Amino acid sequence: MNKPFSILFVDDDPNIRRMVELFLKGRNVELQCAGNGRSALKYLDQKEYDLIFTDIQMPEMDGLTLLQEVRKKNSDVPVVVISAFGQESASRRAMELGASSALSKPFDRNGIIRVIEQYA
Repeated sequence: MNKPFSILFVDDDPNIRRMVELFLKGRNVELQCAGNGRSALKYLDQKEYDLIFTDIQMPEMDGLTLLQEVRKKNSDVPVVVISAFGQESASRRAMELGASSALSKPFDRNGIIRVIEQYA
């Protein structure tokens, strides 16, 4: 059996984290969720991931700061920023900081799976 594709999904909304868990259930994916950038960094200290999704707007540490920290640690891991309507300038800034791509909220199961397949 192939090694599971490991994903770190960072969003402060527990409903979105749960939705992503349901979207990916039954796939060959190892999913770790974090509620903010600070928590995500703790997971990144323990393990390397194949793909990181991060919301831009979060308390404690936002997605742009997390992206900068990830790039300091590991410049190769793809980071997909998740932006809500009206955050186009933040998405552009994320791309300048080294994000691999952006995903807009609201997203659906097919949208997130398409992004995962792009990097798997």
